[in-house]
Amino acid sequence: MSAEERLSIEQQRIADKYKHLEEVLLRMAELTADTDPRRAEVLRRAVAESKSRMVGVQFEQMVNLLATGRLSRALDNQKDLDRDLAVLLELLLSENRDKQVASEKAKIRDYIKRVGQIIRQQKSIQGRTAGGADPKNLSGEQESLAKKTGDLAKDVKSHEDAARGGASGGNENPDKPGGDEKSDEGKSLDDSKKDQEVPEAKPAEKDGSSDATPSGDAKPAETPSEGAEGGNPAEGAPSSPAGESQPTPTGESSPSSPAPPSRVQKSIEAAEKRMREAREKLEKAQRDGALEDQEEAIRELEQAKAELEEILRQLREEEIERMLTLLEARFKKMLDLQRAVYKDTKRLDGVPGEQRGHDHEIEASRLSRRQSQIVLEADKALLLLREDGTSVAFPEALSQTRDDMRQVMVRLARAEVGSITQSIEEDVITALEEMLAALEKALEDQEARRGRPTQSQGAPGDPALVDTLSELRMIRALQMRVNQRTVRYAKLVDGEQAEQPDLIEALRRLAKYQSRIHEITRDLESGKNQ
Repeated sequence: MSAEERLSIEQQRIADKYKHLEEVLLRMAELTADTDPRRAEVLRRAVAESKSRMVGVQFEQMVNLLATGRLSRALDNQKDLDRDLAVLLELLLSENRDKQVASEKAKIRDYIKRVGQIIRQQKSIQGRTAGGADPKNLSGEQESLAKKTGDLAKDVKSHEDAARGGASGGNENPDKPGGDEKSDEGKSLDDSKKDQEVPEAKPAEKDGSSDATPSGDAKPAETPSEGAEGGNPAEGAPSSPAGESQPTPTGESSPSSPAPPSRVQKSIEAAEKRMREAREKLEKAQRDGALEDQEEAIRELEQAKAELEEILRQLREEEIERMLTLLEARFKKMLDLQRAVYKDTKRLDGVPGEQRGHDHEIEASRLSRRQSQIVLEADKALLLLREDGTSVAFPEALSQTRDDMRQVMVRLARAEVGSITQSIEEDVITALEEMLAALEKALEDQEARRGRPTQSQGAPGDPALVDTLSELRMIRALQMRVNQRTVRYAKLVDGEQAEQPDLIEALRRLAKYQSRIHEITRDLESGKNQ
């Protein structure tokens, strides 16, 4: 057997394994759809991306090229295949990125809290130094605070070392796709601030440009010059805070050469050094010199805190972008399904009464089951919104729309396909269209913000999933919907009070909706979601 034949057989085995992998991913998506909708969505997107990039076809082409001895062409195709596999790997890794971001945010918040405590203690020592307190006693306090600051610097360094160790782990095997790219697991504090450049959740939208940057072909960020903190960022790269060093990509650094410390680590270490210098001057009763060192220590700590707050903000923006992308896909699916149910409802309603029999009821029952699937999708989307917790209008809008979906489901189960059912379906479609448009606008705004350099402006709160203006627009849409239904129901009332049980129940639901609109408007005004 020739070498080409052996390679072709081995390539066929790999192609078969990949085909089986796609089938397993789809099966896993089905099994986890109810218990873990986020994971199921990622798995489905990965398979869809694989199909759009024709990865399976590329594997088969590789088999044919190797079998016919066209090795040069096979080598070129292998590079394209590696690039596409790297994109799919990045997409699959994004399944765990939510947990990684949450863990990273918790760690950053802890660092911010500790830095804030040290700043307050340092200002207290500085105030008593200026006030003429005993320098010997202050020297002991300054030494204790310097040790505390040093412990924080060590914790940050350990975090950085673990992050870089995780990122460089992929370089041990150069044959693995994506080996030169930074892993999403274990990002350093500086690296977290660059996640906004390539959103993980939307690789399909980049097909028309340059796809994802392939492993091994990754364009490196500017290597920091020796002894320089600053430097001009590489063209197209996001701006870093002033004076921040650009870390060298893991693929370019040798395992033995230590990576440069982050700006946060350097600032905290500089603060510790200033504190120890202040302690020495306090022991010598050099009060003025100690005050200068204390002031410089506070400045370094404030700078570290600002850097940490900026990292926290960008982690949240990454989280928002992923959430918006996931919600956008789910709302599009719900809208398509609801339009299809509405179309079939109108078709059934067009059947003359004398021709409606058992088959008509069976078809309506099938429509009801299809509607129940839309309700299930709405439940999953509502869970995502409530888990995020930063929006008040969107969860309420979806909750009311889901109630309408359930009404449609019940009415279809009773084979009620008339104008009332259709009007509720129309309301559902309109509501889904409004929410989808708002999500698309929020995603566009988020991408625009990601492309602009930002400056830290004090302690930021968690940015909301959608801005206040979008929330107000959604509240307005909810109120208009209540107004329209009020007019519609008023036309059905004979006299001054409703008597039909269905109409009375509908009015009660409408009163509940109005009450909830008042509550969420109050919550938005009071900042309860912040």
